[in-house]
Amino acid sequence: MTLCPEPWGQNAPKSAVDIACWDLLGQQAGLPIAALLGGVLQEDFPLYEAVPLGSAESMSDFVARRAGAGIGHFQVKVGNDPVDDARRIRSVMEGAAPGTTVIADANGGWNVPDAAMAMRRVEDLYVFIEQPCRDLDDCALVSSLGPLPLILDESVVGPADLVRAKYDAKAGAVNIKLGRLGGLSSAARMRDLAQDLAMKVTIEDAWGGDITTAAVSHLAASTRPESLLTTSFFNEWTNEHVAGHEPRARGGRGSAPNLPGLGISVDADYFGGPLMSFPA
Repeated sequence: MTLCPEPWGQNAPKSAVDIACWDLLGQQAGLPIAALLGGVLQEDFPLYEAVPLGSAESMSDFVARRAGAGIGHFQVKVGNDPVDDARRIRSVMEGAAPGTTVIADANGGWNVPDAAMAMRRVEDLYVFIEQPCRDLDDCALVSSLGPLPLILDESVVGPADLVRAKYDAKAGAVNIKLGRLGGLSSAARMRDLAQDLAMKVTIEDAWGGDITTAAVSHLAASTRPESLLTTSFFNEWTNEHVAGHEPRARGGRGSAPNLPGLGISVDADYFGGPLMSFPA
């Protein structure tokens, strides 16, 4: 199992501090974070929706219904019984319109035999398989057993992992999560390396609301259009909003705010009093 690149770890809390520093830098410079990360290379970009687990019919109906609302990218959670997982994937594909991108995300839940069994049952479909096994070496073994393109996620926490993901596991894409990597700084470096390796990227985080979504949007907007596979606006999946539900998805696509820093106005009263303060 690949370990965190720094011996002290704690990348998730570091991410919050790193994002705050980028927000302050953007406000001081009078520029949105996307401009500081290389410039806005796409005014809007595709978002995916997760397909709720249910019967094959309900999952197919969900995809067909949401496709009518402009969604062209879907994620289906797998990583359990390989026969049931293959059935879910096939049902989602049956409800999808031509040209739809479908990602079957196992979150490392399969072992090698189960991953091979599930992939063999859907190898006639155009579907991405994300993180089939926990270990990068096992993912590399799985890639040699079937033709479906791989996306790696949890097992990639540093540049060396990313290089191995491409050349050992033959992965064509990587899921870059801000919290897993320690914030925008590390995520942008990984994004740039993935682009140099001619890999596609998904830009997102493990979860979040308006602040996380804004940070994700700036990294996505500054990614080459041909390199960005998809992203997610998690504030579309939450009820609580600390910045007026901005940025917001529109027609299955997202965009980054064009105001300085994160470009959102956070309601500080929502959080209550400060946990600590420092003298000026």
